[in-house]
Amino acid sequence: MRLGACLGTILIFFCTTVGAGEYDFTIPEADKKPYELGGRMEFRYIYHWLDEDSDRYRLIYYQDDPGADTHEWRTLAELSGSYRQGIFQVNLLAHFEYVDGYLEEAWDNKIYEGYVSLAPSPQLTLDAGKKLVLWGKGYAWNPAGFINRPKDPDDPALNLEGRPLLGLDLIRSYTAGHLANIGLTALLLPVIDDWGNQDLGEEGDLYAALKLYLLWYDTDFDFIYFDGPDQPRSVGFDFAKNLVENFEVHGELAYRLDALHLVIDEDGTVEQTREDQLSYLLGIRYLNAFDTTFIAEYYHNGAGYSQNELDDFYTYQESVSDQWQATGNASVMQRANQSTRPYYQQRNYGEDYFYLKISQKEPFDILYFNPWVASVVNLQDFSFNLQPGMTWTPVTNLELNLRVGIPVGPPQTEFGEKPDVLRPEVWVRYYF
Repeated sequence: MRLGACLGTILIFFCTTVGAGEYDFTIPEADKKPYELGGRMEFRYIYHWLDEDSDRYRLIYYQDDPGADTHEWRTLAELSGSYRQGIFQVNLLAHFEYVDGYLEEAWDNKIYEGYVSLAPSPQLTLDAGKKLVLWGKGYAWNPAGFINRPKDPDDPALNLEGRPLLGLDLIRSYTAGHLANIGLTALLLPVIDDWGNQDLGEEGDLYAALKLYLLWYDTDFDFIYFDGPDQPRSVGFDFAKNLVENFEVHGELAYRLDALHLVIDEDGTVEQTREDQLSYLLGIRYLNAFDTTFIAEYYHNGAGYSQNELDDFYTYQESVSDQWQATGNASVMQRANQSTRPYYQQRNYGEDYFYLKISQKEPFDILYFNPWVASVVNLQDFSFNLQPGMTWTPVTNLELNLRVGIPVGPPQTEFGEKPDVLRPEVWVRYYF
């Protein structure tokens, strides 16, 4: 009923926006093939220099003893294609990946996207199938992207798995006035076994998401709503605006009602509470005259843990590690792995963070070479991850990448407890 009322209100507003005439035009398309085929191959090597004194290391490797380092190899192939006939279009993205590492050796074969689109007019599109959804304006985090897959802001070419959905997109444009565009996206997301959305709830559950888009005063706005059986009712807002040609500001705000919050005390007791969670992000993107790009963001994580809660968490993790080393009883580590999962399921489980990325286009006139450095700082304990990297495209469609993750911090801090002391990785991508 809440969803119906919300959708009805938005549709009434959408259909009665008449301050200016609707702007519609059609550009004749050049003749082109009804189908498109493409893909990429990737070979990635990751070296893990391990921190054997980290409690997190012991929690991961308590059953084994890998020593000072491990190696990980990943081979990936992705095939994409689309076919258009009249108002119909079929899209497919298949992902095949082989992982050979110390903890696992397995194939991961998935259909990342497979959906049908119907566009009876330029203003209306209907989608059915598995499709990627990326909502929000942030680079490092998207607190208002309630149905987003976790992304890597330092590897934007990385494809992500879509979600099974039924979707509707409406858009209208106007020739005069401060409101230039208005759009509505409505999604139904079922939980289907072996197909997707299991992270949202149980088999047979149905979730709904709405996004109202406005281009007003040359500023992009999104108003987002998400609800369903096993997820907290959530509302969000984001914006992005170019203050000048080379300076952009963006932000997000998210409010989750009656969300589950699990806390571990220093004795390992898990307490479940319900709380309203407010998260927000504010960031900038600046390009200077030397082709240097700066991206900076502040993020408050409403689902994160306070410093007192984290102190208890680290104390529990340390005591479990000491108990296991003294007794050899693996059951305590198994219980700890289960109880600490709510913390480690979050990409960053603290409350306040700062992200900075600086990238330089073609320094010293080296063509198609782009070095960069990025860092995520936990503003509670001031531990951080430093990550230099580079991308070089020596020939068309061939991309060489390198980055090194360097977590820095004392024990019992977020990045000080990472299992790796150093994590360099190199990968080669070929697009076709």
